[in-house]
Amino acid sequence: MRQALELHRHAQEKTLTRFFSPEHDKHMVKLQPGDVYVSANDELIATGLGSCIAACIWDPESQVGGMNHFMLPLKCEEAESAWTAEPYLSHAARYGNYAMEILINSLLQQGAVKSRLRVKLFGGGNIMRQNIAIGRKNIDFVRQYVTNEQLLLVSEDLGQVFPRQVLFDPRTGKAWVKKIQSLSQQLVAEESQYNQRLLRESYEDGTDEQDVELF
Repeated sequence: MRQALELHRHAQEKTLTRFFSPEHDKHMVKLQPGDVYVSANDELIATGLGSCIAACIWDPESQVGGMNHFMLPLKCEEAESAWTAEPYLSHAARYGNYAMEILINSLLQQGAVKSRLRVKLFGGGNIMRQNIAIGRKNIDFVRQYVTNEQLLLVSEDLGQVFPRQVLFDPRTGKAWVKKIQSLSQQLVAEESQYNQRLLRESYEDGTDEQDVELF
């Protein structure tokens, strides 16, 4: 069995949360904002999403798949202003590009073939009132990325006003989504802190409850 490949935003080794789920009778790996995980093992990948995006990508023939969890860093004034693609993609979207490229390159290293890759997209909810446009702009970015890379988008569950819990089977491509009716303050705090960290890094670099659904 091929060893699962773990990466995070800076392509450094990071210990991800692992646990056994009696409900699913499988081991699970939980991703936080900035994480990427690729595996060909019989396990599930889980994450919680607010404004962030999770791209679930897999090769059905080689049965290897993975998930990332990312957000584009935006200041409040950027989130509230009208968006034009050119300056936006040249600034904030480089973080999304990195997250997508790490995931796809890791899949190819594990034996996937790009022409066979299948994509499912989740997240981008408008859950942070002070940055209401962040979710929408994350969605705009990831849809454009999939189109530009000529990847096959199988399904998506994006936008709206609530957070999500996502489970993904990297070998089969099956994904389960649970929409959370009550706003998770912990999730909002985690994403706000993550966004602020990305903004700090950008500055330092010198640059500006419902039923589960099967996808």
